[in-house]
Amino acid sequence: MSYNVVLPSGIGDCSWAVSALWSVRDQIARWDVLEGWPMRTTPYLELMGFETAYVPYTYPMILGFESDHGIGRADPDRTWEKISKLQVANLLLEPNKWLEAGERLEKWLPDLPCEFHYPLKVSAKDKERAERTVAREMSRHPMEHGPVVGISCASYRGAEAWKTWGIGEWKDMLRRIMSIGWRPLLLGGHWDDLTYAVAFDLELPDIVGKTNVPQMVHVMGMLDGYIGYSSGMNVIRTVLDKPAMALWPDFQNELRDSWAPPEMLESHRYVSHLWREPKVVWPMAKGFLRRCERELAVAKSNGAMQEVVSA
Repeated sequence: MSYNVVLPSGIGDCSWAVSALWSVRDQIARWDVLEGWPMRTTPYLELMGFETAYVPYTYPMILGFESDHGIGRADPDRTWEKISKLQVANLLLEPNKWLEAGERLEKWLPDLPCEFHYPLKVSAKDKERAERTVAREMSRHPMEHGPVVGISCASYRGAEAWKTWGIGEWKDMLRRIMSIGWRPLLLGGHWDDLTYAVAFDLELPDIVGKTNVPQMVHVMGMLDGYIGYSSGMNVIRTVLDKPAMALWPDFQNELRDSWAPPEMLESHRYVSHLWREPKVVWPMAKGFLRRCERELAVAKSNGAMQEVVSA
């Protein structure tokens, strides 16, 4: 029997479910997503070759479905084996409540293996456009050389709602980042007006609103590092097995690490910090960027060695 799975609306929300359900993806006919702004999740799921659509369900309906069928966060026998025996066409599922309680993603459906680094297939056309866009923007950077770190500041509305940094704090952090030789590239959707304002004020390159979802995924794979507002972008970085640092609000303290790949947590290739003053966050950010530099140096050394062997 095949199912339609209905998931929450965000890229991160869907990514967590995909990781948990990856081994049974052949049993899933379609991956439906709750309708919800900014409607960027179905293009992301399409990068995995999934059939997908937006559907007029709500998040309370997902929670109600789980409760009605004994597969909610508090149910001790919540397994895929149990879920797969339900005689329904649509499975409404979410790992969010489980993760928000600080429980590890691997234990959400404990009878399934968890795939943290599933493949994302971006077309050659989107790759080329993404690379051209980044090259054009970086060519006007005040620093000619140095590794590139992606920066996401989100929007004024999001910053106010989640009590995160405003333009002054971000400018402070970016000056610190540039002081140790890193070149910021500011990125996000067209609604990320705070990110754009920071880039404009500091005369830094930005690709805010200049990429579609596949192109942004490719950009996330190109960057030497990433520091930003907790969003689907930092989740994508971990899917691609690329180092990421995310800043989280206090009310999501239990969530900030519960979904992340365990080997990335152990190696500190993924790190998280609660929103505090830049001077408080900076020691972790600086250490993270130094680790990224060491990773780049190893990759460069390995590449040089491979060239010698090939020759």
